[in-house]
Amino acid sequence: MDLLWGVGATVIAVILLLQVLALLISTNRLLKLQLWVPRKTPCVRAASGDLLPLFDAARAEMEQAGFRYMHSWRGRSMVAAENIPVSYSDVYHHLAQDVHAEVVLAEAPGDKRLYNIHLWNTYIDGKALLTVNGLQQALVPFPTRVSVIADKSPDLAGQLATHLHVRELITVQRTDLEDAPKIAQNLVDRWLVRLEREGKVYQRAQRGDEIIYGFRFLPALKMAWNMRKVRQNTAANSARQTSATATGAKSTATAEIILAARQLRDRHTFVRTLCTLRSMLAPRWYQYASFALSALAFLTLGAWWWGITGALLIGAVIAVHEGGHWLAMKLAGFRDVQVFFVPGMGGITSGEKHEARPLTHMLVYLAGPMPGLLLSLASFALIAWEPCIMNTTWGPYLTMAALASLLVNGFNLLPVLPLDGGRIIELLLIARLPWLRFIFSLASGLMMLGYGLYSNDKVLLGLGIVVLITARFQFKLAKAAALLLRQKARPASNQDFASAAGELFDFFDQASFSTWNFSTRLEVGQSLLSRYLGGLPGWRDSSAGMALYLACLVLPIASLLALFYTAPTTMLNLAGQGLSGLMTSTDNMQLVSLARSDVKAATKVDASSWEEERKLRRTARAEKITAAQGEDRVRLLKDALEEASESDAEDALRIARIYYAENNNSVQATYFHADAAFAMANALRNWSEQDEVENTARNEADIANYLQEAEAILRARLHTQADKNDAHLLAEVLQAKDMDADNPAQLLLKQEIVSLFSKDKTQDDTQLLQAHQMLARSYYISGKADEAAQELQLAENDYDCAAKRNDDYLCQSLKQDQAWLLVGKKKFEEAIKLLNTYNVTTKNHRQNDAMNRENHQIRWMITMLKKDYAQASKEAQSLTKLQLPGTGNWLVDFFIQRAQPASNYQADLMLVESLRARGEQDEANKITERLLDSQKKMRGDVANTKPGNTEFICRINSYGSAWKTPFQQTLQNVEQRETKCMPRLNASQMSR
Repeated sequence: MDLLWGVGATVIAVILLLQVLALLISTNRLLKLQLWVPRKTPCVRAASGDLLPLFDAARAEMEQAGFRYMHSWRGRSMVAAENIPVSYSDVYHHLAQDVHAEVVLAEAPGDKRLYNIHLWNTYIDGKALLTVNGLQQALVPFPTRVSVIADKSPDLAGQLATHLHVRELITVQRTDLEDAPKIAQNLVDRWLVRLEREGKVYQRAQRGDEIIYGFRFLPALKMAWNMRKVRQNTAANSARQTSATATGAKSTATAEIILAARQLRDRHTFVRTLCTLRSMLAPRWYQYASFALSALAFLTLGAWWWGITGALLIGAVIAVHEGGHWLAMKLAGFRDVQVFFVPGMGGITSGEKHEARPLTHMLVYLAGPMPGLLLSLASFALIAWEPCIMNTTWGPYLTMAALASLLVNGFNLLPVLPLDGGRIIELLLIARLPWLRFIFSLASGLMMLGYGLYSNDKVLLGLGIVVLITARFQFKLAKAAALLLRQKARPASNQDFASAAGELFDFFDQASFSTWNFSTRLEVGQSLLSRYLGGLPGWRDSSAGMALYLACLVLPIASLLALFYTAPTTMLNLAGQGLSGLMTSTDNMQLVSLARSDVKAATKVDASSWEEERKLRRTARAEKITAAQGEDRVRLLKDALEEASESDAEDALRIARIYYAENNNSVQATYFHADAAFAMANALRNWSEQDEVENTARNEADIANYLQEAEAILRARLHTQADKNDAHLLAEVLQAKDMDADNPAQLLLKQEIVSLFSKDKTQDDTQLLQAHQMLARSYYISGKADEAAQELQLAENDYDCAAKRNDDYLCQSLKQDQAWLLVGKKKFEEAIKLLNTYNVTTKNHRQNDAMNRENHQIRWMITMLKKDYAQASKEAQSLTKLQLPGTGNWLVDFFIQRAQPASNYQADLMLVESLRARGEQDEANKITERLLDSQKKMRGDVANTKPGNTEFICRINSYGSAWKTPFQQTLQNVEQRETKCMPRLNASQMSR
């Protein structure tokens, strides 16, 4: 049900987003229009050529209504494009009603009218009254001195009645018949000038002696909104309009003539619309504004999703990607190149050059991802060559940027629509197979939809829904492209665009497309222009293009593999640092601290730069603490202490002393006094690991004193009042006093810890759970196995495992502790029965691996104690087949293995012991030789060798949880016997 709700909400969001995008696209087109004065010149009626039958049909209707023909006009379009065909109009006058009329062809896409009629009167004050009945003319902005009425009457009589009714309300004297055409022409000549004064248009440029105008944003947005509203109502009125037009025309023409006239009108409109779209050019201010505003929206949403740092890095990566597309389009001569961001999804670079060859388009597609990939590979190579770069201030950001660039651009090269890789496949391989292209598009949408559902990625889910929503259009496009390919329809090389657009319309005038309306033909025709004008790739072009595309895919992968092979440790830590940095908080200091700790643990550190960075962090913390006052100071001291404890034990000790000094002088003992003493103990314990050896005894004494001080304060406070915070802090203090978790002498202390944590307990209190487990181990070591079992059962009850899911990891770990305890009590059958009851499948694969290994270890120990060595060998072999915890990616795990060779060491020792017990000495010797080789590879590891001694140190520890100690001791004995290693020293032995 949650899945259905999620998919439904995403579908609704995508549909709303598409509606908003449609409105923005319409506004975008209006803002790109270049306008100039629509000049008119007198002409003979026959000049309209093929369009003359349309004007003849209109003339019959006009004369029937009492209008008399006066003259004809030839007019250039208001859109400033030289290749748009001219328009024609007839002018009429109704002598009885004193009304002028002008007949023009209907040019609105999908308009059912053959022609539109403008009724107008002019007045001596320079104003005019205009009544229009066409969609496009009703939406065109007019100066305020022209009163425009958008009439919805089904015939000319109703339109004339509307005009006369409104005219009766105007008391200003009308102009003479002879002056009216001159005044109307003057209105046309001054049209854009008056619109500029009214703030609806502005002067964009100068072309010769012509001024080029453009729409302002708000008027364009209003027009786009009105156009969408009118178009939605057009479908309901189209049948009535068609009937009215046909009725008026049937008096002079047959139905065949009407159909032919409509085809002529649609062809004229089709050509003029495509020419208009081709002539659009975004002004510079709009390019800059759309880029800046879309980038701001992208960063705002990105900061909410990924944090400020992640949004800036991903935004920069996308900017480089789209910058590559932009530069390639500019060099290739594309028109109207524009870049903008899509919040939450990425960026888009638009441009138009339909006559470009397929390989030009392919190079434009590759120009986006390749610069980012090359920059990221260069960054990785630089870091692999000079790891100390990561110790600079900008090092972590370079890592995150390189990794983000690799992921974004590498993903964009995948052969899936609408990604660049998918467009290349579509262009080179399946452009000649339109139906395969349709299937490819549909499969791409399903893949993104499925993976978006699987990964809960809303971006991929939304993209998949968008692709599937457009499937119907893709089907029609495939149908038209298939027929175009079969008929080999191509314009001549020297043919102008308007003529080629006319031939494309003639292509759609076939029986296969008879059910398509005008809007569908226009949209499909616009999508076919690139293959119609630019052509399709030949086999040589396809082969060369695919070779280049595959090289762009393979070479970055090969480069990465080479870098991982030559510097696996650096590259793995670089990848880990970049991923963790991208997912961390927006706090720069925390980001740098995280990156520093990762690099310091894995690479050689440049001491001077590291020391300089540490000083900067110390200074920043000191400034924050100095500026804070009151309660904020306590909070900042604790935050700074926690931050410093991760990487700077010396500064943590300094801050702890400040915290202690400010809270230990109160008259009455406070919680903060105890907390400060506890903080001093922890900070001093961390610092003592770096202090001189001769100071160890003094430091341990000071630690004990601070812990004793904190304990005394908390006990005194609890004696007077029961406070949950005091009780929990006292439990933590008592745990800190008992550093040896398995020391039976501290049994009473552990009982008190459990009692403290049990106050105000909750079902998810992990601290109480761990306290129960610690007490159970102490019982077991003290020889009180039954009490240990009872304590584990209490832990299970307090944590309420019965009410939790069967795959809860902590509850499963409790059962494993109980199984180990039963093994120690020689209750083997009960232990195996318990193992069979718990579920080893959790949501975390690492936890699954850990529980499976533990399961085999318990079963191996049972079979060895029962002297069932054959079954013990099987358990050990099963354990050797379990992979050590990895990343979940086989390739990354491979390089992790190469960077730090590791085997299932415990399982190998268990198998050796089982084989020797069975008498299979040769097989055991082979495994031992492999273990010795592994030890030799690790010989240079400082942590694995005693100072001044070249002998191997055993890898198996003889300490751990109480009930596993016999198992670990067994493995250590096997390791000492087989590899002749020296046992590890515990902390107390090392201090001596």
